[in-house]
Order: sequence, then C-alpha cells, then structure tokens
Amino acid sequence: MFKSALFGRKKTTTRPFADFYNDWFTTLATTLLPQLRRALSSFPVSPTVLSTEVDAVYNHFHAYYAALDQAAAADVAQCLYPEWRNSLEKPFLWLGDLHPYLFTNLLRSFLEDQESSQDDDEFEYDVTSTKESLDTSWHVAAAWRSPSKALTARVDQIECGLRLMVPALAARARYAQAKLVSNVGAEWGRKEGVVKAAVAEAMAAEMEELVGVVVDANRLRRSVLADVLSVTSVYQAALFLEALAQFLVGFRDEKLLREFGKCGKAIN
Repeated sequence: MFKSALFGRKKTTTRPFADFYNDWFTTLATTLLPQLRRALSSFPVSPTVLSTEVDAVYNHFHAYYAALDQAAAADVAQCLYPEWRNSLEKPFLWLGDLHPYLFTNLLRSFLEDQESSQDDDEFEYDVTSTKESLDTSWHVAAAWRSPSKALTARVDQIECGLRLMVPALAARARYAQAKLVSNVGAEWGRKEGVVKAAVAEAMAAEMEELVGVVVDANRLRRSVLADVLSVTSVYQAALFLEALAQFLVGFRDEKLLREFGKCGKAIN
C-alpha cells in the first residue's frame, strides 16, 4: 500500500500488469514454446517453419517489454517492487525483469557445452549410431558445434557492453532513490500537510528518472536479445529461445515451488 501510494501516479482503468503477465506467460508456456519444439523436432526440419516460430517467440518477448515500459510509466512500483512475482523469480530480477546477464550466460552455456563436447568426441559423427538423427535434423543437432568467429566475437562485444551499461543503470537507480529519501527526510519534521506536499514534490522530481531507468533497462534487454538473433543462425536462435522460454516456464513449476517453499532459508 505504502509503495503504491508513494510511487504510483494517477490511477487508470488499464488492467494490472500482473494480469497481463499471467496471460503472456500462459501463451508462452502453452502455445509458443510447444510450437517451437515441434518445429525443432520435426524431421526434416523446415527452416521456413522454424524461422516463423523463432520470430513468434522473439516478438512475444518484444511485446512484453513494450508492455513493461507502459506499466512503468503508469506505476513504476509494480516494476521495481513486483509483489506478484513468486519466490523463485525474484532472485533473478534486476530493475523490473530478468537481469540481462542471464541472456549472455545462457548463450555462453551453449558455446561452452559445445567446446566440451568437441574435446570429448573430437567432433566425430557416427552415422550408424545417431539415433538422434531419426528424431531431429542434423542442422539442429550440430547447430552449436564449431561456432563462427563472428559469433564468439559478437558475444564478447555484447558482454563488454553489459559491463558498461549495467553498473551505469544501477547507479542511476541508486542515485534517484537516495535523492528521494534525502528530500523527503529533510521535510519529515514539518507539519503533516507540508510533509505530504514535500513528498509529492520529491516524487515529481524523481519519478521520471526512475521510470527512465526501468525503460532503459528494458531497452538493454531488448537490445541483447536482438543482437543474439542477429548473429545466430535460425537453428541456433531456436535452441537459444527454447532454453530461455523453458527457464521462465520453470519458475512456475508447482513441484519446484513446493520444494522451494520447504526451504527454511529465504533468498534475498
């Protein structure tokens, strides 16, 4: 209540962002992810169909971040302090949504897995023992083997950019919050009516900056996803988006949530 009163702008008739996210998540989990998996597991894989499914998942994420921008403009508290997120999701959040490092770490996992695989099997393909070839296309199975130098170089560039942008955005958020606390605290000993006016004035001064920080964080997340898809093949992009979608879907796994709820130590 206090957070909504402090951070919230004028009430609107738009639906709560939590409702939008639940619908968005349901579409991802029950429609888009299964369709992407069917395209990946078909034999042979149709690049045209797979490209269509990749675009559908990517556009779904793009629409989500556009909606998150609008939610931040309406009430930044529901983004910075998302009480509707569950206990598994919250540790991975940064300025309203998934930390962008998660995207690059996931991408790195594909690169490192394939480096390890090549060390183990010396990049051999045994046609007589490839049951996998009966289930999926060779192009999918070999998508992340021997990644191009252009891909690895671009991943390095993306990570370098994040190392610059993430601390800068975090510093902006800390500064805006510190300035808000300082301005409100300076007026706290005055009369109640004056305090309310001081809080409103302080919020008016810092609200746009906090909204801007969330919007810029979303722009950074969108940029990383766009960069990943621009440098990967359709097969690589499909496997990357499948893993990202499955990661999100896992947050709502009821069995995992029950097991996590049994833990005595909370994750902050």
